[in-house]
Amino acid sequence: MSNLYFPQLTIGSLAQYPITRSWSKATSINVLPDGSTVRMTSVCPARLSWELRYTGLSAAEWVGLQTLFNASQGRFGAFTFLDPTDNLLSWSEDFTAGVWNADPLLQISAGAPDPLGGTGATKLTNGAQTTQSVMQSLAGPSWFQYCVSIYLRTDTPSTVSLVRTSTSNQQRRTIAVGQEWTRALASGILGGQDDGVRFGIEVAAGTSVYAFGAQVEAQPSAGAYRTKTNRSGVYTKSRFDQDALAQATGTAGQFSTMVRITSSY
Repeated sequence: MSNLYFPQLTIGSLAQYPITRSWSKATSINVLPDGSTVRMTSVCPARLSWELRYTGLSAAEWVGLQTLFNASQGRFGAFTFLDPTDNLLSWSEDFTAGVWNADPLLQISAGAPDPLGGTGATKLTNGAQTTQSVMQSLAGPSWFQYCVSIYLRTDTPSTVSLVRTSTSNQQRRTIAVGQEWTRALASGILGGQDDGVRFGIEVAAGTSVYAFGAQVEAQPSAGAYRTKTNRSGVYTKSRFDQDALAQATGTAGQFSTMVRITSSY
């Protein structure tokens, strides 16, 4: 382990609700001699900000936040933040995008009818004699709790495996898939101390499956599906947007605090 990560709570989530998430981008304003103004969007990157409020934290959870704050030297140092409100994957409906790593004998055909009434589904056909997979890598820690989900269906009932892997560990869940769309889920902790995790699906030899809406979240269960294109919910250059962590101690040694995080988009 070499990177800094915003810590999960002991229940396997990164935050408590409600969460405030905001997006901003600088605007340049030029005032002309006649008093009129010209506004132009700045070339500077957009910025995302989160405000997370915690109550009832255990001593260990409080220490986890404080340890990261100290290690990143407050506002100065960067860490990786996995957005608890978003899909951590990118190109969640385009398995031909470069972020997806497909085995060479897996045929990928886009434009199939999807469960939301559109044509965003993809047909994955394995003509090989061994399983073939399509996977995407994330800059997250292997010891976090993750939930991977995807909508699946087949013309002929078969099985598909949801795969989670890191440098030192691998887990898969084999799921029976039929002719009706179903949202398949797999959740758990890979363990170890690896930087980087991979998620995807394995298609059995000689079978085809329709897939749509891949999603990964750093929590025990799946939330509502969020379509993603080129921007994932992983922010590797996040910073604290405060000079100190305010601490309030409640009953039974529980802690409360508010955390502000910012990251360029």
